[in-house]
Amino acid sequence: MSIQTYLGFDVGTKRTGVAIANSLTAQASGIDTVRHNKDGSTNWDAIEQIIAKHPANLFVVGIPYDKEGKEQEMTFIARSFGKKMSERFDTEVAFVDEYLSSSEAKNQLKWHYAHSNADRGDVDMRSAQLILQTWLNES
Repeated sequence: MSIQTYLGFDVGTKRTGVAIANSLTAQASGIDTVRHNKDGSTNWDAIEQIIAKHPANLFVVGIPYDKEGKEQEMTFIARSFGKKMSERFDTEVAFVDEYLSSSEAKNQLKWHYAHSNADRGDVDMRSAQLILQTWLNES
């Protein structure tokens, strides 16, 4: 049995948090935050660098729904990101409901967006970790 590597993504329009895990430990860890281009387009160069450094067998992308469980604009953006990842890197993508992952990440970091010392990149990376850990726990 070979050890599988997984990368998790918390997709945003300004930044995307990235986490990593493997099938041996089944513990996700945040590894990076990608800052996207000023026009809101995905910074594929930065994503490619992460994947080159951490080749993965599977990508896990968080899908945000609203509090009623309905799709919203970011749902479409995250699904589109996952589809592009699959095509670009010829790697399977799994989607997981990420409802409240950012809120939980902020609680874990004890930061709130109103707090002057809040590093939103850390929140995005922690959100990616929670998304990937959710997938690991459900698999």
